[in-house]
Amino acid sequence: MNTVSIPGGTMQRVVFTLTLALTASALAQTAAECQQPRDIDKYQQLRRLSLDLRGRIPDVTEYEALDAQSEVPASVIRSYLASDDFRVVMRRYHEDLFWPNISNIALNNVNAQLTTSGNPPDVNSLSSTGRRRTFRGVTDANTAHGLQCGDFEQTQFLPGGQFRPDPAGIRTTMVNGVAVRQEGWRLVTPYWSTTPIKVCAYDAQETETVTIGTGATARTLSCGHYETNGNIACGCGAGLKFCYGPTAAVRTVIANSAREQLNLLVDRVSTGGRPYTDLVLSRTVPVNGPLAHWKRDLSSNLSVNRVWSIPDPTEAPVNKPFSDMTWSDVDRGSDLHAGALTTMAYLLRFQTNRGRANRYRIDFECESYVPPSRLEDPVADNCSADSDDLTKRCTCRGCHRGLEPLASHWGQIAEGGTTLLTNLTEWPRMRANCVGSTNAICNRFYATSNDAENKGALLPYQFADAQHPEITAALGGGPRKRVNESLANGAFARCAVKRAWSNLMKRDMRVSGTSADELATLESLASGFTSNNYSLPWLVEQIVTQPQYRRVR
Repeated sequence: MNTVSIPGGTMQRVVFTLTLALTASALAQTAAECQQPRDIDKYQQLRRLSLDLRGRIPDVTEYEALDAQSEVPASVIRSYLASDDFRVVMRRYHEDLFWPNISNIALNNVNAQLTTSGNPPDVNSLSSTGRRRTFRGVTDANTAHGLQCGDFEQTQFLPGGQFRPDPAGIRTTMVNGVAVRQEGWRLVTPYWSTTPIKVCAYDAQETETVTIGTGATARTLSCGHYETNGNIACGCGAGLKFCYGPTAAVRTVIANSAREQLNLLVDRVSTGGRPYTDLVLSRTVPVNGPLAHWKRDLSSNLSVNRVWSIPDPTEAPVNKPFSDMTWSDVDRGSDLHAGALTTMAYLLRFQTNRGRANRYRIDFECESYVPPSRLEDPVADNCSADSDDLTKRCTCRGCHRGLEPLASHWGQIAEGGTTLLTNLTEWPRMRANCVGSTNAICNRFYATSNDAENKGALLPYQFADAQHPEITAALGGGPRKRVNESLANGAFARCAVKRAWSNLMKRDMRVSGTSADELATLESLASGFTSNNYSLPWLVEQIVTQPQYRRVR
């Protein structure tokens, strides 16, 4: 046995050594006892409740108030469930389900991105080489040829109030042996700040709309639409509203707002008194200034192969400025919308319809796809080795017979975006001219291969035929149809119970296999959850008052 040298002589060292040995022995015995199943006392129960429902330990006065009680009163539990702490705890719980962080999603692109290159100093201009060529007439544009404006203030503009540079005020400058037409800059107060910044005058033009095409194909489009990027009259608009500024000031604020929007929906079903079904059924969502501005003025200024969130023709714009951080409820109009399942954060976090559907199945039906135990053979198992229809392909079909119809509930929403594909004029279900086409829209949204099944079809509708009536039905009903099916068959209620139980008990319910002693509890809680209008606080209260909650396993 080792001794520790301390002041006071040999006797003190012996006593200290024995004390250490006895303490170690006592701790070892205590640890062994803690591993045995037992009931916790009322003070441990209070601590556990407070940590689970409020995310923090009780204070001294709460412990003292428990002295005269035999157990934690129901009134204390209900006060926790009504607290702001519980609201925050439920946000964290649901963020684990939804993964709503979209900060890594590229909402913007060079066509609409303002940057400062330092030449001229502190002057902002669009990053797009194509737009710089359009504005300044440099056909062999590159950074060596001075694609920005000159370092002087632009004071000459054409009549009309749109700040279009007057050709008389444009200077021709030789840059590295190339003649470059350069306008100056002007001071603009951007939508993301109250401080004016210098912006190249062509980039800062305030033209609202232009007409593209001629004759019967002529269309009037906003200068915030991607198809007008090649028009010399189109800049970033008043207050630079059609363009993205610094990431931290614009894109990060929009992404954080999308995450907060989803969290606000969670608040309504945790402490807001709304049924839990609202989280996946409500057509109404809260909208603030950054989200309103993004959808109204920024989302259409896109690259075809990136986020596709052009507003729907029937979607009423929300007239909030970017700086307005208050939230107002907006009815999204279409019954295709289904609470959090069609919010910006959800649709951009899970960009494919299969991903969106699978996430719903995991979160709200507690089901996951299990790969088959063996590889199938085309001859022996009567399946296809290479069919485009994955519900027929060997081995793949085991999952895809369920996944494809499930994914089709999101089929009328753009993958990698938020746009509803319900306008049949803009999104016909069949485009014969897309077959074999290299057009960017065709390649993104339609079956273009000459060998494809139902070639020319809008991709979500490629297999919506007589062989797949369930896909056709899912497309027509949208996500709400699947949610209502989950409600009708009880899967939604049972899954909510199992997830809440696992979160609070720190273990899964025993409802299957040889140890299914909690199956009756599951059915009872699911039935009560349904009959109590899907109240999440009610469900949580029922679980934390179960005998199992007061047991250490």
